[in-house]
Amino acid sequence: MTSNVITQDLPIPVASRGFADIVGFGLDGVVIGRNAVNLQPFLAVKNFAQNAGGWLTTKHVRLIADTTGTGKGDIVGFGNAGVYVSVNNGKNTFADPPKMVIANFGYDAGGWRVEKHLRYLADIRKIGRADIIGFGEKGVLVSRNNGGLNFGPATLVLKDFGYDAGGWRLDRHLRFLADVTGNGHLDIVGFGDKHVFISRNNGDGTFAPAKSVIDNFCIDAGGWKIGDHPRFVADLTGDGTADIIGCGKAGCWVALNNGGGVFGQVKLVINDFGTDKGWQAAKHPRFIADLTGNGRGDVVGFGNAGVYVALNNGDGTFQSAKLVLKDFGVQQGWTVSKHRRFVVDLTGDGCADIIGFGEKETLVSYNDGKGNFGPVKALTNDFSFSGGKWAPETTVCWMANLDSSRH
Repeated sequence: MTSNVITQDLPIPVASRGFADIVGFGLDGVVIGRNAVNLQPFLAVKNFAQNAGGWLTTKHVRLIADTTGTGKGDIVGFGNAGVYVSVNNGKNTFADPPKMVIANFGYDAGGWRVEKHLRYLADIRKIGRADIIGFGEKGVLVSRNNGGLNFGPATLVLKDFGYDAGGWRLDRHLRFLADVTGNGHLDIVGFGDKHVFISRNNGDGTFAPAKSVIDNFCIDAGGWKIGDHPRFVADLTGDGTADIIGCGKAGCWVALNNGGGVFGQVKLVINDFGTDKGWQAAKHPRFIADLTGNGRGDVVGFGNAGVYVALNNGDGTFQSAKLVLKDFGVQQGWTVSKHRRFVVDLTGDGCADIIGFGEKETLVSYNDGKGNFGPVKALTNDFSFSGGKWAPETTVCWMANLDSSRH
């Protein structure tokens, strides 16, 4: 399954086979929970936080990315004056204070706003180091990573997918980075008003003009809305190219990539996970993740009664949804506004597990490799809501592979 798809909701790509760690941007700094039998969170950097540097979720994006080519995840923040990096030194240490690497893409430096402009870090040139890519007012801007924390100037590489360039809005349109051609380069996939567009990566940090590929999955083409209908870009057939799947009104609809970014007919593949069955974006998170290790995305939904799974048959069709775990759901007290949930590989077997930051504990349920999940276990008291200590309004939590050699 494509493991490096970058999305608006989950901008930190997690390897499909690996040991995902917890990275929390708390109130007083960055807290790390390294994946281990006896997980013991520690304060890694006294920065990037509300009480340590004045970082706010309403103003500042904070991410994890390999900016040095060492295979280790560094801490990156888009602050007021620009982009700051705290390098992962290994042995659970990070550079503190962080270094500003470019005076752009920030709240004051460039006028970037969380409510208007997407910002990602991604290795868009296949050089082993993450570049900065931002969807700004006039289109897509890229700052190339030249090594040694030396980033080039922000360059406008595509006059599209921007706030003014195309009229793209966060409350109407989705934008992803995903490989739709199978060449290993991340392309741009955008869900506009009437069309799904792709812009092919030229391999040098620039992108080809946007091209319409599907007249569906959009607000004016099918009635797809941000607040109602989750849409994903993921490899559903194991061919190395990203397909499109969306949870609409009647259930899950798929458009398979026939190669080179050419998509087939939109088809209903699951009569579940849709609004007709009571699924609501404000209550029920849904994910695409490989649960069986076959490189193909399965559907995972956190419903009222617990966790539901629809396994992929291997060809982009799916088995019926079934309840696999009576936990992490609405009836067990889990809410979108308070409790983060992720579906990521925690054991290195290539099969995604479930981790949830609950009311008082961080809980996990391990996958048996067949899409069945074991008893829910407590990992730590940290990263949980804890009366607001880790409230989503003031803190940020990600799952990230902090050391790619651990797989």
